[in-house]
Amino acid sequence: MSPAFLTGIKESLPQAEVTVDWFHIVQTFTRALDEVRKREGRVKPLPKHLRWSVLKRGDADHLTTNQLKALAELLDQGLDTATAWRIKERLDWIRLAKTPRAARWRITRFIGYAREIIGDSELLEPVRKALATLENHAERVVRRWTSTAASHGERSEGW
Repeated sequence: MSPAFLTGIKESLPQAEVTVDWFHIVQTFTRALDEVRKREGRVKPLPKHLRWSVLKRGDADHLTTNQLKALAELLDQGLDTATAWRIKERLDWIRLAKTPRAARWRITRFIGYAREIIGDSELLEPVRKALATLENHAERVVRRWTSTAASHGERSEGW
């Protein structure tokens, strides 16, 4: 998704259509979430064991008891880190779209939803940047639904 990469592809392979892998979208939002957590931790006490609670997938079977407790405490406190975590976790809704059209629609709705719950909190600026990245690369993300691997049912667990 880097400008240098995209320019190089355009110059070297002008007919190529770049596809953004789902992993990179999740990674962008996970990094944004971690930055929000760090920023908020500088101004407010955060629950113990929180770091891996929010960086791992939010399924109970992926978290330890302490991590589950930290996550529950975070959500109860209504912190900005909780908002960033909710947004990252809702990304899966996009991934589960069955068609490119559905994916495009879900991306649009997801961005609107996320911007609404972010509000004007300064601590959530990294999430705003992640949303802008998704919005700027939405068509490249949607191409994942029509790439050769996807059209042959070769979706991996990380997709």
